[in-house]
Amino acid sequence: MRSNFPLAALALAAVLAGPAPALAAEGSAPQPRLQAAGDALPRPTDESLRKAMNTLRETVATRLTDEAAQPMGEAEYVAFAGEIERQLAAIAAGRDFHSKAGRHLQWTLGDIGDGAGLMRTAPRVPGKRLGLMRMVETLNFYGREYDHPGWEPLKP
Repeated sequence: MRSNFPLAALALAAVLAGPAPALAAEGSAPQPRLQAAGDALPRPTDESLRKAMNTLRETVATRLTDEAAQPMGEAEYVAFAGEIERQLAAIAAGRDFHSKAGRHLQWTLGDIGDGAGLMRTAPRVPGKRLGLMRMVETLNFYGREYDHPGWEPLKP
């Protein structure tokens, strides 16, 4: 008995790959970013958060500049990850993450922590470098999403 699964998969792929006039009319204006009620952008910050995030940004920016001149080894990535994790712990200490803005900040700090964790645990340098790039991407996201005047995005 023959299975109709390959034929059904091919039909589904054709439908998904084809134009979708119902989803986006040609020539239509770009849609504004959807935002939940009460989710004001930019997200609020306070002076202590701004100062701590500037310090974190400068730490990463210095490392990026140093790495351009002399690439880091595995041990240097691990040590750098420890420094980032210490700074993240200081930022999170005493913060209230129960509000909507607090949860978003917690997710942002968590993403930076994930990058530091990858730098610490990846078995090879390319994986550790990927952790550094994830931190750069998240710091740039922070600058776009949060009320932080004068924030300069990092260039990887």
